[in-house]
Amino acid sequence: TKWYFNMENSKKIRKRGRPKTLDKDTLLNVAMFCYWKKGPGNISVNEICKTAKISKPGLYREFGGEDGLMRSVLVNYEHKIFEPILKMLESDRPFRNSLEDLISFITNVDDCQDNPKGCLLVKMRESQLGLGKETQIQINIAKRHALKKYENWIERSKEKGEFNMTISSRFAALYIDAQVSSALSQLARGEKGSEVKKILSMAFSVFLHE
Repeated sequence: TKWYFNMENSKKIRKRGRPKTLDKDTLLNVAMFCYWKKGPGNISVNEICKTAKISKPGLYREFGGEDGLMRSVLVNYEHKIFEPILKMLESDRPFRNSLEDLISFITNVDDCQDNPKGCLLVKMRESQLGLGKETQIQINIAKRHALKKYENWIERSKEKGEFNMTISSRFAALYIDAQVSSALSQLARGEKGSEVKKILSMAFSVFLHE
């Protein structure tokens, strides 16, 4: 799995002309790409409708408005993009190897300018106060889910004797989340993946000291 979204299918759909209806999954993928690439506060519902070739009333009937659309887009993003990262942490690989996998996965960015950079969830978290209530609730749910996955990973690593720092698993999870978010923000700003990888590796090196 790559840390970016391939829009080829959506591009092919848009080339076929304006359909009378657009299936929900395709609309979510198009909207996800738009919000991810431009940022949730930098694109309007009208622009999304134009890109997806769907009427604004049709979008509102399906999602109830921009807040409902954005919340659904975030759920879609979690399922298709973010969950594979968290799944990696459930493997039986040694902590050091899993940590290296996490760093590599996050910083393995695609050079194609058409693909969005960074992380949609992080972008939404950074502008959370300006978003709708439903979206804010979903952002908090996603954050708690990620923190729990990180915490469980640390707990298992402690049980195997692979994590020896005398800090709580909760604090370690918060630290991981902060470093991952920072790295993804750097990537979204266009910083080189190789440089971000060095920074993230240094930040996580505290966990590897015996």
